[in-house]
Amino acid sequence: MPRFEVTYFRGYDHDDWDKAQFNAVDADEAKHKALDVIPPGHRVKRIKPIQNTMEQTTKIQNITPQGTFDYNGKTFHKFDVILENGMVGEVNAMTPDKWKEGDECVVKEQNTTKWGPRLKLDKPGFSGGGSPSQKGGSNNDVKGIVASWAVACAMQAAGDPFQKDYDSIVLQLARVALSARKVIKDEVEV
Repeated sequence: MPRFEVTYFRGYDHDDWDKAQFNAVDADEAKHKALDVIPPGHRVKRIKPIQNTMEQTTKIQNITPQGTFDYNGKTFHKFDVILENGMVGEVNAMTPDKWKEGDECVVKEQNTTKWGPRLKLDKPGFSGGGSPSQKGGSNNDVKGIVASWAVACAMQAAGDPFQKDYDSIVLQLARVALSARKVIKDEVEV
């Protein structure tokens, strides 16, 4: 049975999201099951079919260029690949010469989409450094977003920016907002 992943969130905080996986017969059933899987009060951001594989090292048996496409101002090169372990799928790369027949590769992920199978490949021993962005950004990015939220709340609550000790009032109110957020977030039941 195909496996699906739902990304869901609550409110508008960038750091208030999560993912869940479940099995469903098809995409229509996945839409209904996703609503049962996510906690009450959350909204579905995305549902995608997945077929996770253990990271496997193999070699590229055949590779066929399939043109290019632009995404977020960058040009990507598409390839259809057949791997020695029998896996087939589309692979995207930033350069036309990243992959060649006979190259050793690690299968990081295999997804089945409505356009067909897709593979995510890496060079052996390459960690990619991509995990922070997959989780919503680095810790420093998340801290910056949360701090900006607290300061914005504090500035709104502080009122007149020309009042005496405005800066220290904003800092104090921002700390109160962060403290309240932590307490309330810990109390939320999902």
